[in-house]
Amino acid sequence: MKHITLIKELGADDRTGQMSDKTVDQLFNGEFRRIVEVRLRNRAVLSRHHADVPITVYCVSGAGIFSAGADLEDAQDLKAGTLITLEAGVEHEVIADPELHILVTKFKDS
Repeated sequence: MKHITLIKELGADDRTGQMSDKTVDQLFNGEFRRIVEVRLRNRAVLSRHHADVPITVYCVSGAGIFSAGADLEDAQDLKAGTLITLEAGVEHEVIADPELHILVTKFKDS
């Protein structure tokens, strides 16, 4: 039985010249979690939304702002290495400054 599944080797994006200002790619969809890669360029915005399950957000590279709460009143600077967690149902938004590469893990109900 295989215990390790390589999802992706993260690093420089080989599609840089072809990339739109916002790309969202599902990398993994398993029984208990889903991993999504988000790339924002040119100060693009991942508009206000919420997840029905808890999430984590890990900044791979770049910089931006992660805002959360009913009025997006809580803000966290994102830079390479930043890891944050958010409970289910909390409104949030992400803004690149000027570019941002994040991984979002959504934890599924069992």
